Amino acid sequence: MPTPKTKTKSTTTDCWKDIEDALNAGVDRLVLYGPPGTGKTYAGLTMATQERPTFRLICTPDMTNADVTGAWMPNEKGTFSWHEGQAVKAWRSGGRLIVDEIDKAGGDVFATLLAMTDSPESCKWENPQTGETETPKKGFSVVMTTNLEELTDLPEAIRSRFPIRVRVNKPHVTALNRLSSDLRAYAERAADLGDRRIDLRSFYAFDNLRKSVGAERAANLLFAGSAREFLDAIKVDTLTPSND
Repeated sequence: MPTPKTKTKSTTTDCWKDIEDALNAGVDRLVLYGPPGTGKTYAGLTMATQERPTFRLICTPDMTNADVTGAWMPNEKGTFSWHEGQAVKAWRSGGRLIVDEIDKAGGDVFATLLAMTDSPESCKWENPQTGETETPKKGFSVVMTTNLEELTDLPEAIRSRFPIRVRVNKPHVTALNRLSSDLRAYAERAADLGDRRIDLRSFYAFDNLRKSVGAERAANLLFAGSAREFLDAIKVDTLTPSND
């Protein structure tokens, strides 16, 4: 199957090095895409934050702008207080906003997120509590994630605002090292096997289960009809000499 033209060079180079280089270079608008369970959120929360705080939004069709900018909420005095949303908190702190699964955001929320994550020169928001117009503090950055495989499935509005887009096609080495050594090679390879993809959480579950019930029982519980294929793949990767 030919590689879609929209994919970045990360399909042939180290996607984690690409992310690190971009963030360390001061890129403050980044989209991470590709198969789920590879650590896209982990990258946004932990990589090159310069110890600035991070704030996370998980988009769903039912999400409202209260999560993004804030809302008036009842308080113990019987009146209402303004509670800031995650994007505003990130603005105020000069921290990083991680917007997970941006493709699942509803229309109103999507529009608000576009406004809150625009270029620093264009970002403005009127505070409902004070009436003042606010802008992000210096250092504010945004990492958006999506499990979409084709960047053309993302609206042009995002693609134009986020010029650096990296396909994350394998788990981070830190996440892999939490597994037993015999599972790591297959876990790295299985993250990007299309319909046969196995996410890292399944490997963690298998690794823990087999200690109690044995490998075959653990594989049957997790993978049913694909259990034998899973066990054989581990065996092959364990017996294959490393290229290092």
